Amino acid sequence: MHLSVPLSIVLLLLPAAGAATKEKPAAAPKTGVKTPGVQIPFANLKNEAQIAVAGLSGAPVMTMMAFAPQKGTGALLRIDAKTNKPGEAISGLDQPCGQMVSAFRSLWVPGCGKKGLQRVDARSGKVSATVQTGLAGEGVIVAASEDSLWVLTDSRTNLIRIDPEGNRVVSELRLPVGCSAVLSAESALWIACPQQGKVLRLDPKTEVITNRIETAAGPVALAAGAGSIWALCKNEGKVSRIDPKTNKVSATVELGVPNAEGSLEFGEGSVWASVPGFPVMRISPETDKVVQQFAGEGGGLMRFGLGSIWLADVKGGQLLRFDPKRIAATLAE
Repeated sequence: MHLSVPLSIVLLLLPAAGAATKEKPAAAPKTGVKTPGVQIPFANLKNEAQIAVAGLSGAPVMTMMAFAPQKGTGALLRIDAKTNKPGEAISGLDQPCGQMVSAFRSLWVPGCGKKGLQRVDARSGKVSATVQTGLAGEGVIVAASEDSLWVLTDSRTNLIRIDPEGNRVVSELRLPVGCSAVLSAESALWIACPQQGKVLRLDPKTEVITNRIETAAGPVALAAGAGSIWALCKNEGKVSRIDPKTNKVSATVELGVPNAEGSLEFGEGSVWASVPGFPVMRISPETDKVVQQFAGEGGGLMRFGLGSIWLADVKGGQLLRFDPKRIAATLAE
């Protein structure tokens, strides 16, 4: 069973189109859900913390400490999740890039310089091992299952399996071209493949793809919660809900925001989505509908952890932290 680093947050923030910001209200959007009372100006939403991070360049991973990559420095800035204050950086890393993960009592940080996966002790900040995987570019995706790490390494979407006990690659699978997200949930790996318009289900024990599930067009991000797998599908701006018992789409949620990539998370009983122009959207699993859609500048890069929503403002060099309860209590005027 994989173990997250205790009492910390790891935040890896990847460059995204538009950054979450709250400087001024945006003009009324031309897209989005038109149901009265759903759309709310993002400027009306109060954050719990606004944390400056110079050179912010990546996506969040959670413990009780946040580790935010700083572009061009080879460093991860520590952020105390209790005080929301920056601390001492972990330095000397090889060009942190892609999607980090916290698992097996370590941080696993892709390094785009030497193209390896770095194993970092979150407490000491020391690199204990580097697994050579042939990473290619900043789109590297890392996920953890019960006994392994899984890495999407390049544009051909080779899926590498790493044994954390031996810090070594144990197998390599070829996936369809362009797959862009991996999630471990419901005793399976789920892989979003936008060019095929499908989410693949892979059995980690046999390394066999058992199901190819057709979703709305262009699945690019995945989340798990409420007994379902959720896929953000960019082409038409929809979220497909997958029942892992039947391996079929059981519901489709209309976001009304086509042609937008972004993030999808689950926490505090809701599905959360973020795309450029709509930094925060909340979906009810009970109704399979968007119940809140905050419209404004920025969006696209979100993580959920420590009971909070975290938005990355790469352009402004800051992390924004939101309380889900405050979000739910923020109503349209």
